[in-house]
Amino acid sequence: MHLQTFSNKQAFIQASTDLVLQHKVIALSGGRTPLPIYQELAKHDLSKMQFYQVDERYVSLEDPASNAGMILENLKPHHFTHFDTTLGIEEALADYETKLQGVQFDLCVLGIGRDGHFASLFPYSEALQETSSPVAHTESSDGTDRLTLTLEPILSSKKILVLLQGKDKLEVLHELQHPSKEAITFPAKELLKHENMVVYYCES
Repeated sequence: MHLQTFSNKQAFIQASTDLVLQHKVIALSGGRTPLPIYQELAKHDLSKMQFYQVDERYVSLEDPASNAGMILENLKPHHFTHFDTTLGIEEALADYETKLQGVQFDLCVLGIGRDGHFASLFPYSEALQETSSPVAHTESSDGTDRLTLTLEPILSSKKILVLLQGKDKLEVLHELQHPSKEAITFPAKELLKHENMVVYYCES
């Protein structure tokens, strides 16, 4: 794991943007942290870049909670493959699995929750043990249905960029640096298996 710490938010955004622009096939997460990075990326020519979705809430594209909706609105990508939530859950998983055939990500952009979840792979989730499919159905702690990449396509990415921001993520950062928990209770421990993981942490 390579860690880079930023005290300035703009420097964090710029460094993240620069790193993403070095790659072509990229898996993107939702959330508040990457949003300004996607807005910065939208200022560049993205026509030769292929973007894929890491995970999604099972909501319509128009729902404010939709990761795909946020990415489409802020990144404005030319090529973005995402979960189709107009389909039933099983159909949406099968559809996305088909679209992922033969795809290896150059870069996978992830966040990590305070509970150690990344993508929609939560503590004690059965999806953490899924090895037969690159996608899975999970549920968040509030019972919301989620669609997510599984460990295999994420860990098969050529590079992983983890974005952490704020003092409330210091415990997450400490656990990555000094692992003390099992992966079943802190799923992000699985990411430490990757030989080319970069963590950008912004203090502000």
